[in-house]
Amino acid sequence: MILAGIDIGTNTLRLLVAETGPDRFRELDADRRITRLGQYLGRTGMLSSEAMERSLVALNAFAERIAGYGAEGVAAVGTSALRKASNADAFLSLVRKRTGINISVISGDEEARLTLLGVAAAFPDGQGAAPALDSAMIIDIGGGSTEVMITRAGGAAAALSLPLGAVYLTERFITHDPPHGDELALLRQAITAELAVLEEIAPRGAGRPLVCVGTAGTITTLAAMDQKLAKYDPARINGYPINRPALDRIVGELAVRSRVERRHMQGLEPGREDIVLAGAVVAQELMGRYGYGEMLVSDWGLREGIVLDLYRKRQEAVDSRQ
Repeated sequence: MILAGIDIGTNTLRLLVAETGPDRFRELDADRRITRLGQYLGRTGMLSSEAMERSLVALNAFAERIAGYGAEGVAAVGTSALRKASNADAFLSLVRKRTGINISVISGDEEARLTLLGVAAAFPDGQGAAPALDSAMIIDIGGGSTEVMITRAGGAAAALSLPLGAVYLTERFITHDPPHGDELALLRQAITAELAVLEEIAPRGAGRPLVCVGTAGTITTLAAMDQKLAKYDPARINGYPINRPALDRIVGELAVRSRVERRHMQGLEPGREDIVLAGAVVAQELMGRYGYGEMLVSDWGLREGIVLDLYRKRQEAVDSRQ
């Protein structure tokens, strides 16, 4: 069964087309486009016409590729930007009209559930360098929010969605290029204040989750930068451990460079040079708060979870008719 999933994020749109089966999940096509759908959303409360048009162009291209594979099902989900924007319904209507894609705007809890589904599939039974997810803190740093999931005995125990997206934080706190020291200090203060709520689901100290796992664009970019990858390679990202000294070094290098200078840093995906610092500081502060020496990286996440969930629903529908 060929299925397609689209993750419509605040910064990036991601496509996955896969051949699925009871014991089969084979990627046929994958793409991502940085469209910055949520640009200036924190200031205006609305999606700009320019951001909507960029995203519509990308989604139209995705729809054409999906049609070329004859996909039997498509699931497209919208996250933080579409949860917040006052004109989200107008954008959803435009997408349906111009591309035929129906977008479901999901809650933070549902986003966390689907992300965990994707991450768990990337790390089956703790094979190789991957962790068993029996006691893990899983972090998804997106453009508009950060989802934190706590797992116990292989399942989701709790989840929180925090207003700590890389786009949102950059637009709120960083106005100079490179950023001034006082801007970074205020950024850290805001992140620290928001992270305090994690005590509700994950106590610090001896009771903390044993493993820290990171997914989504900020984290995978940091893994690529740490390895100085000239070209993104999922095989070298999945299961890669970013240690705290390496993260501190990358944050330090980003903080003193202009956006133009950052573009020359190996591993940094074009289009992320302005927001990667804020996202990296979220990871840095979270690791420091819980005393994690390293964060294991998952190349899989929400996009893969969308397809896996769609397959399960299709199978349940088939089984119910038999």
